[in-house]
Amino acid sequence: MTEFARKICKRLHAYLRMNDYSGHISSITPSVLRIETGIGVISILSNTNCLNPFSLIVSQTKSFTDTDLFEGQDVALIDQRIIFSDSELSIDCSQATDIELCIDVMKSLFLPLDLNIRVRHLVRVIENGSSTQSLAALATDGHKDTVCESVAAQLPKLYSAVYDQIPEDCRKAGASIAGHGNGATPDSDDLIEGFLAGYSALSMALGRSTDRTRSLTREIASGASDHTTEVSAALLLQAGEGLVNEDVFRLLQSIFSDVPYRTITADAGRVAKNTIPSGINLLIGIYLAVISQYIPARTV
Repeated sequence: MTEFARKICKRLHAYLRMNDYSGHISSITPSVLRIETGIGVISILSNTNCLNPFSLIVSQTKSFTDTDLFEGQDVALIDQRIIFSDSELSIDCSQATDIELCIDVMKSLFLPLDLNIRVRHLVRVIENGSSTQSLAALATDGHKDTVCESVAAQLPKLYSAVYDQIPEDCRKAGASIAGHGNGATPDSDDLIEGFLAGYSALSMALGRSTDRTRSLTREIASGASDHTTEVSAALLLQAGEGLVNEDVFRLLQSIFSDVPYRTITADAGRVAKNTIPSGINLLIGIYLAVISQYIPARTV
């Protein structure tokens, strides 16, 4: 049985067109299948998911846990097809729509005069989801629990390292913040991903060198990836390359533009709702990147 990919991360599709790879299934849930390969972790998602870096979305007919796939199963990626050993299932990516997920292509971003107001709309969405997210207090000035206090104590190091553009300090700051919280992708890691996205977009809007920006974000991501789970490390390294999910890509375009505020709120709400496990923490990271690195608003 062949499933067809409906859309795919453009960078991933480029790799699949260029070469063949092998790997194995690292985890399976009803709507997400992750494969470890030589080019990193590839995610196969159901229609209910937002497209992520190095992922593809299939027109899924049943949950992945109801197939004959299992963790550890060998996988071959050949001629834009994903073939599972000892299984009737394969996935054809050849006709999938390429979706650009790299911030580096956002040439139209600019610094709006009302940027401070625009990011306040992120805070409103964060406040609406703050009851279940311990790190929300970093943006809302609410009560800080132990995890939040630990992350808050390390953030000034990150702000200074990025502001002063010192790569080695960026690496150390990333390492000190990563791994706080529970789960396969701890809360602080999601925040770092958001920070990397926000800082990358801000740098594009300011006309800064992409190479210089990426040299810093890679160091943050590399330092963080050494102090967290394998799944989270893969996501952090992708974020360090300027890759974001489809909803975050759209949100960043809204923030650094002149679209109506209601569009920002809607886009932020989509990130909060659709990004698993924590779109709220991603929003917090984006917000902190802007207020800490945009000079007129730098009060932290």
